[in-house]
Amino acid sequence: MADWSDRTLWFTSADPPKKMSVTFDRDDAPRVESSLASWGVRYSRTRPRLPRVFTRFSTLVLTLFVVGQLILILAAVLPFFPGEKQMYNTILGSTVSQVAGGTFLEAFKAIFLNNLQVAWGGMLPVLGQLSFGLANYNTGRVIQVIAISANYPTPAVLVLLYLLPHTWVEESAYPIATVAGLLAVTRWRSVSPSEFAHRVNWGSWKLALSMGGVALILIAAGLIETAGLYLGGGEFLLWIPVGAVIYLVVMLSRARKHAAPPLGSA
Repeated sequence: MADWSDRTLWFTSADPPKKMSVTFDRDDAPRVESSLASWGVRYSRTRPRLPRVFTRFSTLVLTLFVVGQLILILAAVLPFFPGEKQMYNTILGSTVSQVAGGTFLEAFKAIFLNNLQVAWGGMLPVLGQLSFGLANYNTGRVIQVIAISANYPTPAVLVLLYLLPHTWVEESAYPIATVAGLLAVTRWRSVSPSEFAHRVNWGSWKLALSMGGVALILIAAGLIETAGLYLGGGEFLLWIPVGAVIYLVVMLSRARKHAAPPLGSA
């Protein structure tokens, strides 16, 4: 006997007896039910706690991205608390000293390692969400310090940053990392119906792949940002390769979705 919720299957293993669960993509629900019927497995259906749209990885990432940007913008425009301005002036000076005056590779290394530390910190259980919010708050405060130092309105600096490609590439990595860490300790035990009879994936591989994927995104963001230090306004031209990569990723994602293996394939 098993319990089925259109996504997660709960069952008890035979030897040794142990309560286990396996999570599938919701699109695979009909195939899972057909497989259970063909195997003669009896199951009871439980109703999902949340609508499907709220449990998708992409929806969670987009939601967290929006929340993060709201935190960043508010931190950039709201007045400093006592002592904050001096602290963020020090942070900005330390960051600039790591990047300015060095070679391209030295600047890239400093930018990439800092961003990677922030992203992977967001993967920590429970603390990851706090780290994500704090990182966006710190970024907003540093942006305000930059605007004050350059004698520019903070909204103008924000608009400029959002027009640059490295901002979007970098900022997309942080919610991806945070959601990956969250799902790794909650419900990431996802397999395909064809794999279910052979093995169970407990989510560790997905977390490892997510860490690698986030690192690749931040490598791209670091290269773009470092190139922008030398190109100045020429960084806008980097939207061309960035747009091409985004288009390719979307096309590959659609192709993968439509290329699901037929029921019973190994």
